[in-house]
Amino acid sequence: MTQEKKARKSWRLRLCYIADLKSSHTVRWVSYFAQKGHTVLVLSPTEIELPGVLVRRIFRTPTLPKLVQLTNVLPVLWTIVSFRPHILHAHYARIYGWLAALTFFRPLVVTVWGGDILEDQGAFADVLGRTLTPFTLRRADLVTAHSRFLRDRVMALGGRSAAVEMVGCPGVDRRLFKPGLDSKALRKELRLGESRVVFCPRIIDTLYNTETVVRAIPEVLREVPGVKFIFSQHMGSRPYIERMKRLAGELGVEAATVFVGSIPHELMPLYFNLAEALVSIPDSDGMPQSLLEAMACGTVPVVSALPQYNGVVKNEENALTVNQKDPHSLAGALIRLLKDDRARARLSNAAAGTTAEGMDYENEMAKMEKLYHKMAERRGKRGGGNDARCFLPE
Repeated sequence: MTQEKKARKSWRLRLCYIADLKSSHTVRWVSYFAQKGHTVLVLSPTEIELPGVLVRRIFRTPTLPKLVQLTNVLPVLWTIVSFRPHILHAHYARIYGWLAALTFFRPLVVTVWGGDILEDQGAFADVLGRTLTPFTLRRADLVTAHSRFLRDRVMALGGRSAAVEMVGCPGVDRRLFKPGLDSKALRKELRLGESRVVFCPRIIDTLYNTETVVRAIPEVLREVPGVKFIFSQHMGSRPYIERMKRLAGELGVEAATVFVGSIPHELMPLYFNLAEALVSIPDSDGMPQSLLEAMACGTVPVVSALPQYNGVVKNEENALTVNQKDPHSLAGALIRLLKDDRARARLSNAAAGTTAEGMDYENEMAKMEKLYHKMAERRGKRGGGNDARCFLPE
């Protein structure tokens, strides 16, 4: 390795993110770079303490209309100028990406997550989405997407192909997510007894067809009594959550449903090991982290048949696909998994052995670090705000 390359590896960057720390994906992303010794600042509507990470709260009234929220651009710009980052990185192309783009700071990285660029999730239902999202993607020096489907969508929206990279968001840490973990303590904490478990970690919402799941439960219980369905209430709409609880009561399956709050990311491997099946049946999606993590743990996914999952999900090989609007279709797949031990073991082993581009946490974050250095170095050579003298080796 040349002296120049050694020096580059030891550069410590100043990285500024505009993102919501409510997301465990964002937390893992920024924490990785803080642990690597880079100086990290996050502008977030959610203020939490993270080791080695500077946090500044923005959007003190996040429920305001998007147009009003955009008035935050001046304080955001002032904070960025004061911090003097080598890279500005927005996670999510809509409001966070819009703000980042409107500061006109460069180099700019934007990470798309799915709902911010997918028309069937309402990404372009308003005039701001139709104008500012394409502007943001064109303005970005680099756009990252965590699946080929999303990468192709970015390019179709006008992102330059040379500036679009596939980077896992942020990938699966296989040191944590693996089969065979002891989940007895969690089982006891949730008072599950010896019940078999189906885990539903996606947001309780119409997009994720939670009602289909609840309506499938009576049929499952008729064939496999005693099954428990665990739902995560994280980021769900409170009125819709209460509606689903009432529906479970009306169907007589309230005792079979367990609603838990936000699950810390470090506990997710135990939930996946506790469950025999994962249910994730949205109408539209990106490449959900929970799906990849569940597969790494050997939990059999029961999912919608979406093109977004191509290359990872293979029906009858490592997962089962169903009609997300049909409770009978979902119930049939779950009954089969719960009653057919041989089929479940085959699918579980295949799921745990699945490898896909963008799936490994360490590889994806190392890839991102190289991209950061490359962009910062290029910017330094061009001159301007990020002077090459910033990159002195320690």
